[in-house]
Amino acid sequence: MNKCIFLGKLLHLPIVEIDQETGTPKLVFELEIEEFRRDKSGNKKRTLTVLEFEAWDTAALTIEKYASEGDLMSVESSARSCYIDGQEYDFTYFRVTSFKILS
Repeated sequence: MNKCIFLGKLLHLPIVEIDQETGTPKLVFELEIEEFRRDKSGNKKRTLTVLEFEAWDTAALTIEKYASEGDLMSVESSARSCYIDGQEYDFTYFRVTSFKILS
């Protein structure tokens, strides 16, 4: 099973585009994921990671309509490798399967 769940802040105001191959609404957006871990000496360390997500069809339209920059979102997704013209690139993106806008 390929299931990833993230909680993060929406970095930019997303805008839906129509996929030229399928004619389906597509939304690409980034979440800033904040993580706290303790280092070897026991001090809390904060790290930020930016991940790119892709939403299609009604999910794309709903996120565009209701989400704003800085909103906290919970996103369930599957990880995908990037293929362009049949060639695999060292890049992973996350395809949204469900989401909640929390703020």
